[in-house]
Amino acid sequence: MNFLRRIFGGVQPSYLIRSYLMGAVVFAMMMSMLSVEAQTGSPVALVVFSLASTLLFPFAKLVWDELRNLALGNNILFMNAIVLFMLKLLVNLLLWACAIVIAPIGILYLWFQTRQQTAG
Repeated sequence: MNFLRRIFGGVQPSYLIRSYLMGAVVFAMMMSMLSVEAQTGSPVALVVFSLASTLLFPFAKLVWDELRNLALGNNILFMNAIVLFMLKLLVNLLLWACAIVIAPIGILYLWFQTRQQTAG
């Protein structure tokens, strides 16, 4: 229980809510595509993968945001809004699809961040 408290306590609640909402939208899209292709049976593995990706998405997104902040710092980039939204959609879809691989890095990052805050 202390592990979950440290992990979820290291992230702003608004960040978690926003990330879980984005993950839920992608999950809903996956499940709607699954219902269209329901003639082939019930692919339980896809449902489990989609659910795991949705639950881990905020931590994968945290890794992306921290790397982006490390690379860009306080710089502001100006670009076409349509291109920006398409890139954000692509990045979020890739993060959701790879969340099972990327999220453990984010969880470890939060674990060590909260350890430093409680020790220091």
